[in-house]
Amino acid sequence: MKKPIAGLMIGMMAFSISTGTTFADHQSTTGFTDIHLTDWHAGYVLTLSNLDVIRGYSDSTFQPKANISKAEFIVLAMKSQQMHFPTGEGEHWAMNYIRQAEALDAIETDEAAAAGLNESITRAEAARILIRINGTQQQAKDKDLTNERLAILDYNLISDIYQPYVLQAFANGWVSGYPDGKFKPDNHITRAEASVMLTKSLGDEAVKNVELVQAVAEEIRQIEEAQTEVLRESILEAAMALLGTPYRYGGSTPAGFDCSGFVNYVLEEHGIDVPRTSAAMYSAVKKISFDELEPGDLVFFRGYRPGPSHVGIYVGDGEFIHAPSTGKTVSFSNIDDPSYWGRRKIGAARVL
Repeated sequence: MKKPIAGLMIGMMAFSISTGTTFADHQSTTGFTDIHLTDWHAGYVLTLSNLDVIRGYSDSTFQPKANISKAEFIVLAMKSQQMHFPTGEGEHWAMNYIRQAEALDAIETDEAAAAGLNESITRAEAARILIRINGTQQQAKDKDLTNERLAILDYNLISDIYQPYVLQAFANGWVSGYPDGKFKPDNHITRAEASVMLTKSLGDEAVKNVELVQAVAEEIRQIEEAQTEVLRESILEAAMALLGTPYRYGGSTPAGFDCSGFVNYVLEEHGIDVPRTSAAMYSAVKKISFDELEPGDLVFFRGYRPGPSHVGIYVGDGEFIHAPSTGKTVSFSNIDDPSYWGRRKIGAARVL
């Protein structure tokens, strides 16, 4: 019943890996604009995509964080078993799949209610549907699954009608608990999580394909880390080359800088676009904690008015480089200086 996976080739694996490859290049190779090869779910999504089990939206997104509905999950589970039907017309789009699922006793008849089909599916519901569509529900009745039951710390919260299916899905390795040992049966699952469950239900060959993608992703991750490190060093070199440049209100050239003009100039030289003012910059960038700071990150402070009105580039060891104020020049300061900056720091951000 299952589609053969041996020999399955992921189209995106054909790209070459080199130190010149950019983040955008890696992103485009997945076929989805919102999935990067290094995302934890990428291998699962791509495996199902290449088997034509899942597809993205018309805008080329996959929306991995969005909850998946019961109808969507049923359709994908049946497609993974090579059961394909036309989209329903004049009725719920998934009704042709729903009727067939009912005929196979994969779902209950009352699950065909349109309202219920559009609701987000829970972890327990997904486990039952997946086991029944794969035709392994008898194993759930015949096999001793005591170890699986003991491993699920909130087993007593799983409804009786779902317990055997959750146990079998655990035994098959299709689902797992959270780090705290709980299954949380009523939690909804996302499209990314559904992709993991569905791929694992296809067997070892599918999982091996995921591992192949993950191996390539790890190479990409290492390349990107190396590229980022080189970029950080280059940004610091460019910033320090401007030491001594006079402060000039509204300045954004080596003839004179204000704080955001200085940061904007250095980053723009490296192809990084950020808003011109420190307040707008702070609103647009990815926030990090001060404990996460690395050279090349940005640090923001409260200056002459409430909110972020001053910005600099972190250089390491608690120091940052900036264009301080009128009468001064581009120089170093300590972010924890108790006499001024330490009392005024607001946040940190990463643009690399």
